[in-house]
Amino acid sequence: MNKFYNSVLAGMAIGIAGICNLASGGIIGAALFAFALSAIVCSNWVLFTGRAGFFTNTREFFDLAIILIYNAVGVALAVYLSDTFVRFGENALRIVEIRKAAGLGVFMPSILTGFIMTVSVKCAREKQWLPLILGIPTFVMCGFPHCVADIAYYCVAKDFPWTVWLMSVAGNLIGCNLPTLLRKFVNKKETMQE
Repeated sequence: MNKFYNSVLAGMAIGIAGICNLASGGIIGAALFAFALSAIVCSNWVLFTGRAGFFTNTREFFDLAIILIYNAVGVALAVYLSDTFVRFGENALRIVEIRKAAGLGVFMPSILTGFIMTVSVKCAREKQWLPLILGIPTFVMCGFPHCVADIAYYCVAKDFPWTVWLMSVAGNLIGCNLPTLLRKFVNKKETMQE
């Protein structure tokens, strides 16, 4: 039950941040987006991209799918409670059209989002907040896809491109694990040279 509660709340925080970004746009919308991840880390809520870079066993890896579903429920709940369809529908549609135009090309920038998320969360857990405060607006301003946040845009626009979204999920997952993968690669090379 805790996982459901904490994952839905994390999704709601991301949903609110997505709505805020649709309402404000630009640097203000991107900066205010950091509210979501700050709240998630401080409250120990569970976000797919906040956990994807830190799983330690097979069970935790498969739990990520459940977390993502619960996050989606939270995002959808925030969107439907806010009733933003009329006010921000056009803004959301612009983002959705950009994602759809990129098609499978969303995969590469999604990796960068995942990388930013893992670095931000790792630093915030160590009480170093600057990477989070700067990192979240960075991926928003760059237009990099975030698989949970994009659900808010898809819900508001009433257009859900499943293939594009799944590519962003895969890209985020790889990006979240990029620091670990690179560290293992470097360690392996160093071991082979000894």
